[in-house]
Amino acid sequence: MITKQEPRMDSVLHRIRLYFDTLQKTTENFLFVTDLRDSITMLSENFMESFALSGTLLRDMDRQWLPLIHSDDRENYQRSIAALADGSTLEHDIQYRVRYNSGDYGWVNCHGMIGKDADGNPVIFAGVITKLDRRVMADNVTGLRNRYAFDQELRRSLQENPEGKGAVVVVGLDNFHIINETYGHHFGDAALRQIAKNVANVLPPDIHLYKLDGDLFGMFWPDAMPEEIEIIFSSVQLAMREIRNAEDTIYCTASAGAAFYPTDGEDAITLMKYAEAAMEMARRLGKDRICFFSKESYDRWRYDVSMQGLMQNSIARGCEDFFLYFQPQVDAKDGRLLGAEALLRWQDSDGSIVAPMQFIPLLEKTRMIIPVGHWIIEQAVKTCKKWQKYMPGFQMSINISLYQLEEHMLYPFVEDCLARYDVDPKTIIFELTESQSVSDWEFVNEAFKHFHELGIQIAMDDFGTGYSSLGLLKNFSCNIIKIDRVFVEDILSSEFNRNLVKYTIKLCHSIGMVVCIEGVEEEEPYIFLRDECNADIIQGFYFGRPEPEEEFIKRLI
Repeated sequence: MITKQEPRMDSVLHRIRLYFDTLQKTTENFLFVTDLRDSITMLSENFMESFALSGTLLRDMDRQWLPLIHSDDRENYQRSIAALADGSTLEHDIQYRVRYNSGDYGWVNCHGMIGKDADGNPVIFAGVITKLDRRVMADNVTGLRNRYAFDQELRRSLQENPEGKGAVVVVGLDNFHIINETYGHHFGDAALRQIAKNVANVLPPDIHLYKLDGDLFGMFWPDAMPEEIEIIFSSVQLAMREIRNAEDTIYCTASAGAAFYPTDGEDAITLMKYAEAAMEMARRLGKDRICFFSKESYDRWRYDVSMQGLMQNSIARGCEDFFLYFQPQVDAKDGRLLGAEALLRWQDSDGSIVAPMQFIPLLEKTRMIIPVGHWIIEQAVKTCKKWQKYMPGFQMSINISLYQLEEHMLYPFVEDCLARYDVDPKTIIFELTESQSVSDWEFVNEAFKHFHELGIQIAMDDFGTGYSSLGLLKNFSCNIIKIDRVFVEDILSSEFNRNLVKYTIKLCHSIGMVVCIEGVEEEEPYIFLRDECNADIIQGFYFGRPEPEEEFIKRLI
């Protein structure tokens, strides 16, 4: 809560205060505007009074608002807010129950939009909450029966047939927000009407289509079997595939989730929740498909959601629970220490260290890798400077993902960081992770070109995995190739791996590239890589496991 009821003079809220005060006098709806940079929300007077909130200016609005939302509706609300936070949508449009100052719950519709500045950065989240004292049964865009009707009719069907079997299916358009942003909401509404008509025409006569929130549609199907659901979804996909306007045809994909009763759940709330969770799983697996609810997948999804919240809190506290481990990199010829790779680690709320393969993909998917990436670079450069007092020329390797390269502030941040700590750029190595996923090599090379010019060395990580690895040598302008550990594990027993590594190193040397071998854990493979393959750099457990700064520094003193 902010006790002084005036926003900062230079804030977005201050600039719109006059308009906001005037607007709130013209409506009985509840108005809100959030300054995303300061995390401060400005509320209309009636908003504060109707829900007994502590002021019209609140810091961290959800701390007071979330407990007022009905427990059955909180997960849906949090999912919508999470979609705003990770950038997958700019619009928040859902219905839920909330507790008024009288203690009674009432249905409301919350509709808000993210506003961006001239540089495309999200700066405000503004919207209106409308009381729904009399629940209408039809969606005002498509004319289909809405979520409320779906909920009521599903409940009634389950009560009338307690021994019955069937499925609840939720279908969502993939990336529909892009269509809205590109062609406008008027076209988006027309597209939803067209899609609703097309889908309704391919469903069996006794199955009704409902319009849920945003771009979601729903249906429940008594006595349905998984095979029948898959067949019908194929028809639904085709019905949703094309959206036509006066000028051209826009192609769209759809993802769906299904939960079966009574196997997965016996009540409407549980079945809806599980069907939507299955749809989210379909989207995570690549979209344009259907997934059936799985308790194992759901628990994993819930863990990811929980982990995402914990990491967001950690980032807000200055990346408090993140830390770096360092693994030595040595000269293959004599085992002399050359530098280290900085490896990110994260500690869960219970104090346990989470495996990188669990949390790093989530950081990248949610773009939290951007602030965390800044923190990694800062800490690694600062540590490199400290260690160069003991070993001049010590090199620090830092992983950089494609998502970080897309951030236009990365280069000035790196340049400033090197200047502040007075570190020679030639002693910093950026390792491009997941290079096999790159589709636009021109963009990647252009992004790294500036770091090259600054003096930073560039490495390609995990070479040999994925497809067309030799083609990457042609596409990617780099100094160092890191051959993946998978080729080292059985290098002594596999003639193929021995020859592959040997001739890959020879090829890299012929075009002026340095080769680092990862995953070297025993002496015999090391001797072979040193004497037979002429490797340049070795990294692996044989020369040292990843370890915290206070342990690694003992190698230097």
